[in-house]
Amino acid sequence: MNPLTIPELLTSICYQLDRPSLVIASQVSKQWSETCTVILWESCPFSADRYNAYPTAFDDHAHLVRIMDAKMRLIGREMRFIAHQCTNMTELAIRHCQFTPASLDVLCGGIPRVAHLTLELCRGVNSTIAARLVRLPRLTHVEIIVHTQERGNGDWREEHMVILLTRCHLEYLKILGPDLSHVHLAGVARYENPLQLVSLHLIGTFIPDDALSRILAKCPRLSTFVLLNNANKNSTLQTIAHHGSSLRMLELRNSKSVTTPAFDAVFKSCHLLTRLDISGTLIHDAAISTLVRHCPWIQALDLTGCSRITSTSFLEMMVTLEELKELRVGGCTRLSIDSFLGTVAWVSRGRLEVLDMPSVGIKVEKDPLAGLIQHLESLTRLRHLTMDEPVGGHKAVQEFLLRRPCVVLSINTAALRVLWESERQAI
Repeated sequence: MNPLTIPELLTSICYQLDRPSLVIASQVSKQWSETCTVILWESCPFSADRYNAYPTAFDDHAHLVRIMDAKMRLIGREMRFIAHQCTNMTELAIRHCQFTPASLDVLCGGIPRVAHLTLELCRGVNSTIAARLVRLPRLTHVEIIVHTQERGNGDWREEHMVILLTRCHLEYLKILGPDLSHVHLAGVARYENPLQLVSLHLIGTFIPDDALSRILAKCPRLSTFVLLNNANKNSTLQTIAHHGSSLRMLELRNSKSVTTPAFDAVFKSCHLLTRLDISGTLIHDAAISTLVRHCPWIQALDLTGCSRITSTSFLEMMVTLEELKELRVGGCTRLSIDSFLGTVAWVSRGRLEVLDMPSVGIKVEKDPLAGLIQHLESLTRLRHLTMDEPVGGHKAVQEFLLRRPCVVLSINTAALRVLWESERQAI
């Protein structure tokens, strides 16, 4: 018996092929054609131009579509096709389109199985439309990336945001762009049941602290929280510290107004953290010491651009954080060669896989790299290393790479650009 006639085995093999290979494989036999067709149409890129060019093919295979990425001016005929014929679709992303409440009503009326919905840079998307998503009973994952012309205060209303949060059983919510500075979400505090959110991303929303507090207080399962471009203040981090004890992943990039006591409060409360991004902040050694003492499970830590941390806190991290797999300290200019010369072994040497250290204070022309190489040698699972061109091109580093061919070296392009500019000016 030919093993390639077994449907399960054939399907498993075909899932490993790219789209051009699937098209070729579909011409082998009727069985192969049926299997490849299902896989080809399972994930469907869609646009008005594609539909108008091949309307029969889309109509005949619409029931096979599970994941659709649609873009550019879906109106009338194309929207009705998605709503009325793609009845088995579970994931839908619509990008760069024009929306009206009526068009969303048509859409929501025909895609009851959709669990993941993305509306990216679509005109006409505001809280009125977002609140209509309650018509999708299986919806758990929503991303709304707002067009720059749709960010006014009047487009995002208090009552609609409350409906979106309380009546849609969302586990993942990402909102990027709208101004929510006037929204206080008092209705969320009055909601009797807890919210189901596990992952919350608020980017560029300027959401006030009281609204944030009401959301976090209602999310006992929240494990991932991203708050970016929000003019974060000390009071914002105090709010996170008060309600964020369940957090595993926290991202607060570029929070330059936050001081050490606020970071301390978060680290003391969020002791379950495994991933932390506080890059571009003005965090000091004292806060890093608090992090090391209270968050022992950290696996990924991004300190890129934290120019105030010194070798003291770096060494404290390396001899304490046993679970560390990814460490990014690029742009930490106070990390001199002394940071990498300590004789005490790094406790994460058997786990650390990614070490990003460009633009630190290593001066190749006068600093010995033997201690750094010795520590790199001890990292048994290291697979990705990022350095400046002078350090990465040093003979000792190149010899290390020859001994460890599994390690990929990336050269920091920003540093290369600065080096090229300085050389050009010298010439």
